[in-house]
Amino acid sequence: MSRIINFLILYFSIFIIEIANCFLMVYFQSTTDTPFKGGFDVATLWSIWKLIFYGLPFIILYFLLFKYVGNIKLYKPLLLSLFNLFVYVGLSVLSRVIWGKNVPLPPYGIMFWTACVAIFLSPIILGQIPYFKKLMDNL
Repeated sequence: MSRIINFLILYFSIFIIEIANCFLMVYFQSTTDTPFKGGFDVATLWSIWKLIFYGLPFIILYFLLFKYVGNIKLYKPLLLSLFNLFVYVGLSVLSRVIWGKNVPLPPYGIMFWTACVAIFLSPIILGQIPYFKKLMDNL
C-alpha cells in the first residue's frame, strides 16, 4: 500500500514539474517567435490532456513493466525519465495508429517535442530533491 502512495506522490509531483517545464519552454519559445500569449494555458491544457489520455495507461504500464526496467543499474531519476519518455512516445504513436488524425495529442509538432523534453527533464529535476530521490530509490 505504501508503494502505491509513494508512487502517486511522485507521479503528481512529476506532473507539476512537467507543467512548469512546459510553461517555461513555451514562454521562452514564444518570446523568440511571437509575443507571449497564453503560454501558461497552452502548457497546462496540454499536460492535463496528457494526464487524461495517458495517465491510466501509464500507471498500468508502470506497475507491469517497471519491475523489469527498475532492475537496470542506472541513476534512478534518469531511468524514470527514460521510462516516462518511452511510454509517452509509445502511447502517442499507438494512439495515432488507432485513432488516425483525430488523436487529441498528435505525436508531432512543437508541443509534442516540448512535452517530450519536459517529460524527460521532470524526474531528473525532482531527483535533485532528497525526499523525492528517496521515493524514486524505493520504487
